[in-house]
Amino acid sequence: MIVAGKCPPATDELRAAAERGFTAVELHLVTEDLDEFEETVAVCRSAPVDIVSVHTPHIDLENVAYIQQANDLCAELGATLVVHSTKIPLTNLDRVADVTEITVPCGYENSTGHSVHFLENVLFDQNRSLVLDTAHLYTAEAEYLSALTHLLREFGDQIPVIHCCDGTKYEDGLAFGTGTMRMERVISTIHDSYDGIVVLEVMPDEQTDALKLFRDVTHTD
Repeated sequence: MIVAGKCPPATDELRAAAERGFTAVELHLVTEDLDEFEETVAVCRSAPVDIVSVHTPHIDLENVAYIQQANDLCAELGATLVVHSTKIPLTNLDRVADVTEITVPCGYENSTGHSVHFLENVLFDQNRSLVLDTAHLYTAEAEYLSALTHLLREFGDQIPVIHCCDGTKYEDGLAFGTGTMRMERVISTIHDSYDGIVVLEVMPDEQTDALKLFRDVTHTD
């Protein structure tokens, strides 16, 4: 398992992620990062951490060319592509596929309210992979720990990346321990059933504490 932080593709942000104790990160992109493609590639190649996944900018269907550029950035860096935008529902992925050519390992992130039944229909049954956001799952499933276990055991080979954070039934992206999720149970479930990339998707100044809790629960360095 790779436990990664998350940050923009900026020299100081990547250095700060290493100082927090991470050896790998997921990039949080905005469109300007892809408009300056070669500069972004150069910054990432000189970073003191590995770039293991790249999150697309939050764009709409009129700007899906940025998904293609994010794919190309992943190809340059040997990273996995995370496709997610609240402006592009998972039910529109056929339209995205018509105008993009995904050539790298890729997964599509679940949004808030997406049930296991929905994800099975629109992703797994269509031979697409899921980037599993645990807090988004929490908003959709009353028995979210059972749902998490089911997804990891039944579809783990179609889940290249997990986003892990705390949340409530109406808010996600919270620091570990500040929401209403049972984070130690979430972490232990992931540790027991998964061997991919786990991104601690909390704000930068909360990532050190998140990494410490993750290591404490899993008894890893």
